[in-house]
Amino acid sequence: MEQQRSAFFSSASHELKTPVTILKGQPSGMLAQIGVYRDREKYLSRALEVTGRMEALIKELLTISRIEAGSFVLKSSLVHLNELIARQLELDEDLIGQKDLHIDAHLVSDIVLRGNQNLLANALDNVLMNAILYSPPHAAIRIALEAQTLTIENTGVFLPEEALPRLFTPFYRVEPSRSRQSGGSGLGLYLVKLILELHSASCEMNNSEGGVVFTTRFT
Repeated sequence: MEQQRSAFFSSASHELKTPVTILKGQPSGMLAQIGVYRDREKYLSRALEVTGRMEALIKELLTISRIEAGSFVLKSSLVHLNELIARQLELDEDLIGQKDLHIDAHLVSDIVLRGNQNLLANALDNVLMNAILYSPPHAAIRIALEAQTLTIENTGVFLPEEALPRLFTPFYRVEPSRSRQSGGSGLGLYLVKLILELHSASCEMNNSEGGVVFTTRFT
């Protein structure tokens, strides 16, 4: 466990090092009015984007740290999973429209959980955002909620079989350069796993005939 913890914080430090270096260099260039950095408006905007990425990463790290340490106070209430899905799809409506994605949702049954709505919304947001970002334009995202199982499939996308067992590992990326360009921290699916385990649920990712399928089962 100590080796895993050491590896985790080493990776976290590495992930923070790059945006910190960028954030330090951009204001320095603007203050010195060097070359392209004379365009202060452009690089102030970029610095704000980098700050936002760092803020999101730090929030994920803090949540993970609290869950792993067992110090997370689970403020629970009744959560209707179908309502949570519908609300998240509404929040993502603009991005879905930009890629002209088709959402095929079959919410046959409602899973009612006693859990933390904010954490479950975070987990659902991570999975749906992955499906949206990595689906090709005009593809379909299929969402099924039946019995005690939720599946989310983004069609037309397949992952290398050797990558599947590692998807829920901290900081693992199938395509490192592409994931970093999209702003991914490499922590999203690991955080999803922790949140679902906290709610006595399991999760897995597999290739199907149509595409990549995320499955979670609630007890």
